[in-house]
Amino acid sequence: MSDSPLPLAAEEIPPGAAAWRAADAERWREAAPRPWADPLWAFLALLASAVWSIADTPYPVCSTATPCASDWPGLTGAVVQVLTLYWLWQRPGLALLTLAGSTVSLFVDGTLMEPSVPNTALLLAVFYAAATLLHRVDAVRQQRSLALEAAGAARAPMPAPPGHRLSFALAALLLAVSAFAVWQGLRVVSDHEERAARAETTSAVVVKADEDDLTLKVRFEGAAGTHTFDALFPEQHEAGSRVDVLVDGDWMRLAAEPYDTTGWEFLVLLTAVPGLAFLANGAAARRSGPVPVPVPVLRVLVRGDRDEDRTWVYAADDRAGERPVLYIDSLYEEDVYEEDQDEDDLEDEGLEDGPEDEPEELPEPPLREAVLFGTPYTGGPKLALVAAGAEGEPLTECLVSAIHPAPARASLPAAQEPPLVLSADRTSRTVAIALLLVEAGAVWGLFSDGFSWKWAVGALFLVGLVSSAATALSWRVTADSTGLWVRGPWRVRHVPWAEITAVRADHDSIRIRTTGDDDAGLSPVGWSWLERRLGRSPAAVRAAATLRTLLHHPDLRPTVPSTRAQHGMPLGPLLTGATLLWAAAVHFTL
Repeated sequence: MSDSPLPLAAEEIPPGAAAWRAADAERWREAAPRPWADPLWAFLALLASAVWSIADTPYPVCSTATPCASDWPGLTGAVVQVLTLYWLWQRPGLALLTLAGSTVSLFVDGTLMEPSVPNTALLLAVFYAAATLLHRVDAVRQQRSLALEAAGAARAPMPAPPGHRLSFALAALLLAVSAFAVWQGLRVVSDHEERAARAETTSAVVVKADEDDLTLKVRFEGAAGTHTFDALFPEQHEAGSRVDVLVDGDWMRLAAEPYDTTGWEFLVLLTAVPGLAFLANGAAARRSGPVPVPVPVLRVLVRGDRDEDRTWVYAADDRAGERPVLYIDSLYEEDVYEEDQDEDDLEDEGLEDGPEDEPEELPEPPLREAVLFGTPYTGGPKLALVAAGAEGEPLTECLVSAIHPAPARASLPAAQEPPLVLSADRTSRTVAIALLLVEAGAVWGLFSDGFSWKWAVGALFLVGLVSSAATALSWRVTADSTGLWVRGPWRVRHVPWAEITAVRADHDSIRIRTTGDDDAGLSPVGWSWLERRLGRSPAAVRAAATLRTLLHHPDLRPTVPSTRAQHGMPLGPLLTGATLLWAAAVHFTL
């Protein structure tokens, strides 16, 4: 393999395109979602718990008073739930919205209000899935921000077409079929209600309930023969029992199961889910415009992988190809590897004498200069890559599959100063445990008193407790070469060194003054009264002193950018989920 990557023609590189440097690319890779947030685990947890909950739910009891009829709200919920399972993989932001909507609907219709082990498992799966989605949404935001920062002001039209028209066309076709199925289902209901309004109700004796054929054979009083009805739940009618029948001339229906729209409802589910998915894909692609519009561009290096059918992307200054940034699932370009050699060339190289003379393995594909069009992020949709090919011809590769961050390889040079992490100690965690106990008691008190005006005050009180407990339990300030990363109860905020004017301790708080109007702060970070009684300097005072030293002495600051793992994840959402679970347990207990 040549030591130099295959060059890309100068005219193929957009003016001003910035090189994606190794340091910036490493920050992007480290901002990727953690393994625990892999959508596979959330998908399996939701699917398994949902199936378990459905299997544990008893079938509806059909009767004349409460007949089994069409369930359009339930069908809508099913469409949203299936879409959630799909969008877990593709669109975490949309999945978060549909997950919240479907969970609320299950509470409203009473499905999750019944205390049971399957329902508890489903709730736990929902909270876990929500935590992974929040984490992934934040990772997408950070990776897009880092990629935009690395690209600078350079923009160029994406050579790959947006492709939204096909998505919109498929969505229109599928949703039209869904609308037709809904219309037909409503017609069945309307025809039944019109006929049933003038029908008479008579009684019949069940002769046989056939669960295999889903039929019910009955005999009318004074009649010699029998009549067979289709029934979704024939097992609910024992032989010898009586059923009510609606009769209007030769038109007869069971009063408990008057009509069946299952087929139309299934068609709606079968077409609405992919229709809405294509609609979302088209809307996302439409943001790129009907024609190519300028997008961020980055100069990178790429290499194909024959064994795994992947394309690896490297930083522009990683000319040895030692540390890949990301990879995509795509076939390598055959013509890059000079397969246009004729038979004479193969004979000269000793490859024409037969299988026994073939080399044991093919040479490793070369590195190629390339330009990446678009803003990459983990799991992101279509981008475009223009790479150097054999004979100097550019190759345009559309990256239509998901983007995967490459696994970590070598570590950063040991000579560089690592980031400094200040975090919660034992005293701070003791405060957090005390706050959580108060919160648990407050929830118990609210439910034991019954619903009243106190709930509004209690809800605000609980929000403050969750925020304070999350801060005390997991506060963290990470100082690196770029600034301070402040982990609070709900988010991790980055404050560049250039924007920091002062750092001070205020009782049990850390305050970071900035040039803007939005200062950063953490409270509580300990218990200064107790720490002084124990002969220790309060945590807030110690942390503020350390950060002031780094602020006023730039030569003492870390020289290495911190990783996402060093920033940590806010615990506010997780403690909120735990509070809701505790509230549900108290509700079912009292």
